[in-house]
This record gives sequence, structure tokens and C-alpha cells, in this order.
Amino acid sequence: MKKPIIIYLIAFSAFFLALAFNAKAQASLTIQNNSMRNMAVKIMKGKKGKGRLFKKVNIRPYESETVYFYENGHFFTKTKAVSTGREPVFRRGKPFYITNDETGYSVMTLTFSITESTVPQATGGQAISKQEFDQD
Repeated sequence: MKKPIIIYLIAFSAFFLALAFNAKAQASLTIQNNSMRNMAVKIMKGKKGKGRLFKKVNIRPYESETVYFYENGHFFTKTKAVSTGREPVFRRGKPFYITNDETGYSVMTLTFSITESTVPQATGGQAISKQEFDQD
């Protein structure tokens, strides 16, 4: 008789822990890849180009990915866009601040586009080297 009660209590506790964890999972950043290139995007926690890796996502051409945040903080992105037969494009995005607390939460969208030509033109951010992209 005790075994079903213990299983019930464990399941009940797990349900409320999951509910409490998901209640904070409101802040989000959706990254849209509006290019013919595959993108590797590193979301870095920190300011002014110095930070630690928070999350890395890979996004196929003309698709998007959403990243969720569970805390407040300063973030920026580092992006590598690659296409067969073309030079990779490396960019560092402008810093942004995520709010996820009792005052509210951030819902943001970042759109990445490249105009292909003999010298590809990426929109937004600052050009960086492969070495800087590789640093976490």
C-alpha cells in the first residue's frame, strides 16, 4: 500500500518542479537565417565582446531557431555563415540585455541576411576573424 503512495508523491513533486522550471522559461531569442548559408550561432553571456558560451545553435538556410533564457543578463552573438564554394562570413552582433524576472521577460528576434556577390555583404554586427569566433 505504501508503494503506490510513494510513486504518487514522486510524480506529483516532479510535475510541480517541471511547472516551476517552465514558468521561468519565458525570455526568448528567435534567430532567423534569411540566407542561403548554414549558420553556427554562439550566444555568449557577457558584454563588449568578452563572454562565456551560453548556447550554440546551428541553423539551416531560410530556417529559424529559438533559444530560451532563464536569467537576466547581457549577451551577444558570434555567427559563422558557410556555403560550399564560398568564403565563410564571421560576425559579432551588438550586445543585448535579456530580462526574465518578476518585472517581465524579453522576447526578441534576430534576423541574419547576406547579399551574395563576389564579396558577400552581411547585415548588422561587426566582422570578426575565425579565431575570434572559435573562442568561447
